[in-house]
Amino acid sequence: MCPAVVSPVLMAAVLGVTLPLSVVQSQVGNAADTTVSISTADVSRFLGALDALRAAANYGDSATILWNNYYRPATPGLRAFIALRIGSPYELLDKIRVRRLYYDHLRISLAGLPAVTTRLGGYLDRFRGIYPDIRLAPVWFVVGRMSSGGTTDDAGLLIGAEMYGRDADAPASELNDWERAVLRDTSLVPTIVVHELVHVNQERSGSTKLLASAIREGSADFLAEMVTGRNINAHVHAWAAQRERELWNEFIADMQSGTKGRWFGGQSGDRPSDLGYFIGYRVAKAFYDRAGDKRSAIRAILAVSERNAEQFLAESGYVAAARSP
Repeated sequence: MCPAVVSPVLMAAVLGVTLPLSVVQSQVGNAADTTVSISTADVSRFLGALDALRAAANYGDSATILWNNYYRPATPGLRAFIALRIGSPYELLDKIRVRRLYYDHLRISLAGLPAVTTRLGGYLDRFRGIYPDIRLAPVWFVVGRMSSGGTTDDAGLLIGAEMYGRDADAPASELNDWERAVLRDTSLVPTIVVHELVHVNQERSGSTKLLASAIREGSADFLAEMVTGRNINAHVHAWAAQRERELWNEFIADMQSGTKGRWFGGQSGDRPSDLGYFIGYRVAKAFYDRAGDKRSAIRAILAVSERNAEQFLAESGYVAAARSP
């Protein structure tokens, strides 16, 4: 039976001890030492749990169904995502209850997800083409509470599949402004996978300062776009491009004050969230465009951390470009 109150940290510890390892569903790659495992098992189990919820007698019964059908048999990827992004079955249930039409549609909109995953090998080969020292990691597709399209953990790349379930027929009446802006269809899945894989290949750094955080996230967008031709934050760029100089001046002020919140998250009115990704992208692109040796430039982009972010910014030439009329 599902506990009445479960903290994400405690739950992760419990799940890590008691749950069986899920069978990986597929692999992509061209050689034994360059394959990456991909699992969509948690998505299938979530859809089964969603069907089972129809027979629930009450709120507590619903949480128990989620626990038994989705949380308890979780893969290592879902276990990590629960701790990082989902929380207890009650938290997930609360989201499902207010977005039920959208979640119910996932059975249709995510039906093509397995086919999308089979094409990831080509994108990984492209990534390897620009960065031969690529480090691969398992890819786990899970379903969360519409709070994250992807993140990384020691378990690998954790992709929130529900964030890519808004096809042309997906119900939108329940969605808020942020969800309408960020939810996409499965065609963007390769781009988020490559974005997160860039993070795996970046220098390990607990980036807490604004500049380093922006460059690292923007670099992931920049390199993912180079590999896949798409940008997960295209809607942010569409709004920000015509306001770049103004945004840069705001960014400089916040760098000095240490303010970070409005650059990651923080949608306000028509101002989109995650504008830090846009600034970081522009810095990374300026650095790459200015470099004579493009392969060395990619290595430098991946090596950005708090210790060298200011030097990277200076060498990019972006400051002068952003301030030009």
